[in-house]
Formats: sequence, structure tokens, C-alpha cells
Amino acid sequence: MNVLALETSMEGIAVLRRMRGYKKALGITMWLVIFAFVGTTFLVWGFRSASGPGGQDTQNPIAAVEGEKIPYTEYQQAYQRQYRQYQEKLGDKFDEKILEQLNLKGQIVEALIGRRLLLHEAKRLGIVISPDELVAEITKMPVFSNATGFNRDQYLRTLQSASLTPERFEEGLREDLLIRKVEEWVKGGIHLLPDEEWEAFRFNRASVKAEYLLFSDSKTQQATIQKVAGLAKEKKSWEEIVKASGLKPLVSDFFSWDRDLPQVLDQQTFKETALALERGTISPIIQGTKASYILRVSDRKDPSPAEFEREKAQFSHGLLGRKRDQVFTDWIRQVRARAKVKIETASL
Repeated sequence: MNVLALETSMEGIAVLRRMRGYKKALGITMWLVIFAFVGTTFLVWGFRSASGPGGQDTQNPIAAVEGEKIPYTEYQQAYQRQYRQYQEKLGDKFDEKILEQLNLKGQIVEALIGRRLLLHEAKRLGIVISPDELVAEITKMPVFSNATGFNRDQYLRTLQSASLTPERFEEGLREDLLIRKVEEWVKGGIHLLPDEEWEAFRFNRASVKAEYLLFSDSKTQQATIQKVAGLAKEKKSWEEIVKASGLKPLVSDFFSWDRDLPQVLDQQTFKETALALERGTISPIIQGTKASYILRVSDRKDPSPAEFEREKAQFSHGLLGRKRDQVFTDWIRQVRARAKVKIETASL
């Protein structure tokens, strides 16, 4: 996978879609939260099954990744640990239906699959962890240190109390470090494009005022919506579009990401569209979950260059982090899509 090619392809994404990415820090999905959990606590502290050759029971796999089987016991222990964490966190409010709604079983399986996929990618890319890197990581862990620093006896005692041999622990840690290196490899090739900082800052800090048409029943008004959409595509005037709709346009106050529009049911989608438009620009049809809309930005207030300069360093740092997170997430999805994966759904 060529990361630079991936970055270049992102430039072709529609402006509106890019703007949506600027608004929100990448929401770490349940998949990635569990992935991080499985990749550290779960492996490092020995929750892998100790049954079968090499500590793995491959006779009853929950899934297979590129021919490598993932034991059911590994999935079961990961699920049970996450189950207990939800119990502890929610207390009396805990209900197994919550886990069903979250599809926790499926998320755990995908996390285990994701880990295997990244390890396969590390091998394909020739990424390795040297003995010195492994030692450096172990010796800086506080749990293995006393007042004078790393202590080998404490290291061995701690592993023994967790029913781990140094070999098993270090192999799990080596895998974690490989995954970290893969992530660094992907993210390291991603940078902000020219003017991207200002474009994102402007999008986030602008406020706009809009006239809009509300189609409250998209099903019965479908013919009108299609007619209006066609006129907008043909760059017809707002007055012509309003006349063709037979509706009275509504007018908003100034709004921004931080200022709500109580009269608009689909605020997120509406704002994403409006804040990406210039003054006088007409949007395409906005398909919300509760209604459909078309709008014209009647006025727009942008942040000043002075505001941008004051906040540029901090804003750009966060923007780059979000962009790298988003690219890494997209990259993982691409790896998953092309991989040979088999899930034993009957075992879930």
C-alpha cells in the first residue's frame, strides 16, 4: 500500500466530505476501542488461552485470517473481560441488551481479526522489532521498576503472578510494538495540504445565515424534490427554485457549529452543508433522516486572518492528528476488505 498515493487520492474527495472530517475529531469507533484493548491489556497480561500448541487451541477457531486461525478461547476470554468491564462501569444500569445493541460479540471478533491483519501487514512491509527495542520498552514500564529503576526480579515475579512466562509476555509485547510501527508508518506519510489549515479553520469558525425550503414528507413530495434538485443542478436562480417548489422559504438566524438551529430537525447535516458554502450559493438537496432541505446562504461571517494566526499552531496540530487518524482508519478498512477472512458466525 502506497501511503503517498493514498494521501494524493484524498485530494479528490469532495470538499464537503473533507469539511465534515475537519469538524469532528475522528470519533474512535467501538471497533478501535476494543482493538486497543485487545492489543494491550488482553495480550500483555496473559488473557490468551494457554490450551493447545503454543498456548493456542486452534481446533475450534472463531475466525481465520489469511489461513491463520483465531482460537475460540481467545475470543471468549476477550469477550468475558470486556463484559466484566461493562458490568463494573454501568453497575445497576447494566443490561445485556446494551451489549447486543453494540454488537459486542461482532466487535470483539473484528478486533481480533484487525490485530492479525496488522501483523500480516507488518510482515509484508518488512517491519521488525529489534531485541534492543523490546528491552527498551520493557525496562521503561513502571510495573517492573522499583525506586532505582528496572528490576529483573520484580519483572519475573510480576509475570509469574500473571501466569506468564517471559517468552509469552515478550512475544505479545513484540506484536504490540509491530502494530504501533505499522500505524506510525501509515500516519507518517500524511501531511496537511497547502491552504488546508485556513480552509478547515474557516469552516469551523464561520457563521452563516440561510434561506431554506423544508420538505417535511420526502416520500409524498418526491416529485417536487426531484424537480427542485434539477433546477439547482442547472444553476437556476433561488427565486425560480422557490416558485417551482410551491413552498414558502424559511429564514434562519446566524448559526455556527456552536449555535443550534432548533427549528431544523437534521442539524448536523444541515450545518455541514451550509457552512461549506459561500454567500449566495445554493446547496444540492440535503437528505436528512427526518426531512429534506435545499438552502441558499444569504450571509456569511468568516473568522479574521488575525484570529487564525493566533490559533494556528494549536489548531493545525489537532487538524493533522485528526487527518492521520482518519487516513489510518480508512487504510485499515482497505486492508480488511482485501484480506481473506472467514468468520465462524455459528460460534457467536
